[in-house]
Amino acid sequence: MRAALVPAGRVGCRSHRLRAVKKPADKTEVVRDRKPVGVLTQPEAWGPECGGEGGVRYEVCATPPDGVHRITVHHRDFVDSIQLETNDAVLPKIGNPKKHRDVREDTFRLEPDEYLVGITVEYSRYVDRMTFHTDKRTYGPFGGTGGSLKKTLLAPAGRRVVGFTGRHWVFVDSIRLMIA
Repeated sequence: MRAALVPAGRVGCRSHRLRAVKKPADKTEVVRDRKPVGVLTQPEAWGPECGGEGGVRYEVCATPPDGVHRITVHHRDFVDSIQLETNDAVLPKIGNPKKHRDVREDTFRLEPDEYLVGITVEYSRYVDRMTFHTDKRTYGPFGGTGGSLKKTLLAPAGRRVVGFTGRHWVFVDSIRLMIA
């Protein structure tokens, strides 16, 4: 058996200390697109950023081997905020759910063997509406009636969504996938 170090998270991501992970020396990893399939890597931004240019930058993600297990979305005419949770932590909120009244809150929990593979985003200046896609089902849509543009962002095969990056302030201004 050999030990490999799992590096700490990136700035803005939920960080963990370095720890040894034992792997059998004879283990063969299947590689697709130069990334090991089924082996979680450091989070990285993936795909286009959908939305406007307002607000400030954010990057919120779980650090492998953790994944997103629960998602709370505050929404009305737009997506006001998104809150991600892992098994042992609540990650920082994206957006500001307390700015407006009449904001609806929806929470869904993923099954233990379920993981996030992508989102569908309807947007213009802000993220108007979002739908979350897992390897088993779809959650949503959350938000208003939709923006003028619509995109489905999916993680590549063998990877999963562990968070998001983009811009936010009062609403979620823009969003992009963080994958591992």
